[in-house]
Amino acid sequence: MTDKEHIYDVQPATVDEHFQLLLNCKEEIDSNFVKVKADNLPEWYDEKLFKKGQQLCMDYLLAMVNANLSGLIAVLAIPDILEVINLTNLTEKVLVDSKNNITVPLSLKRYAQTILHIYALHKTELLSPDSLWFKAINAIRWRHSNASKKRIQKGLNGIYQKDMAITQFGFIGYVFLVPEKLGMTNTEKYMLGFNHYWQVIGYLLGISNRMNICRKTIAETRELCKRIQNEIIAKHLYDQHPKFMEYVTNVTKGIWYMDVSINHDTFLYLTYDLTGLKYKKPLSWYSYLNLKYRQFIIYMYDKPYIGFIMRKIYNKIVVITFWMIVNFPILAWISFGKEKKSLTLYPNL
Repeated sequence: MTDKEHIYDVQPATVDEHFQLLLNCKEEIDSNFVKVKADNLPEWYDEKLFKKGQQLCMDYLLAMVNANLSGLIAVLAIPDILEVINLTNLTEKVLVDSKNNITVPLSLKRYAQTILHIYALHKTELLSPDSLWFKAINAIRWRHSNASKKRIQKGLNGIYQKDMAITQFGFIGYVFLVPEKLGMTNTEKYMLGFNHYWQVIGYLLGISNRMNICRKTIAETRELCKRIQNEIIAKHLYDQHPKFMEYVTNVTKGIWYMDVSINHDTFLYLTYDLTGLKYKKPLSWYSYLNLKYRQFIIYMYDKPYIGFIMRKIYNKIVVITFWMIVNFPILAWISFGKEKKSLTLYPNL
């Protein structure tokens, strides 16, 4: 898999060319799963920059989780991506209703796996023996390959490279575009590392170098993310797919079993706000208070001295929450039983 060409040599020369490629490219990902390991790191991998990106993610863990959850909800507004994910529901029939819609248990399972895999990428030493980092990457690759293969078996196209690249926005877009709305105003010195970190992750997940939305400079990455946000995501959040809100409702219900402070309308309000849109549905008194609580935390995140303490406290809460999801998901056990809530984070591949 190792590609000796530097990513910057094969990416489109301009942001506009890159954006047009994202709109029009029909290249598919490889549907045959192949494990990757340290030997498959690209020639352009920079350990120092990579670790700087990891450090940003761990120092601002709560902000990253919030950005990622909102980002993943936002990319679901794109019909092609929603259709791909909805079709994969059929492979988990026990967790799908009579109309093949995603259910709350499946939402919980799918998003818990995603969040915990990304957390493993943030916290784990890349080159450690028996690296958990590569176990997480390979688990994600395996899920993508299986989903693409099942689509091909049904006579449909495999997962497109462009959909993988646009989904990459879900993990980086808001961090680059609106760090001040995430409590990350003072993080510019980490952004080059964060950019490289996601270049490497994208590469190892099978996103081609020319499609990877992390470009040569922070300014270019921001410009490309801005166009993805304004011309793709905002468009579909404003003019929603008929299944979008139904899907998102079950997603937020599923996430509630990981974090009981999650509120559907608050979550969507924040997602729309990060995208530069107004969420039109009036908030209930509880949703309004939930919103103000979250905005207060974000406000305090950036304050001198107290911000450092707030980040330490809430990062620890996130870590404990993740531990509970893996070891003692009590609410999910009570509601769905242990069998439906079982998580296989690292299958034997």
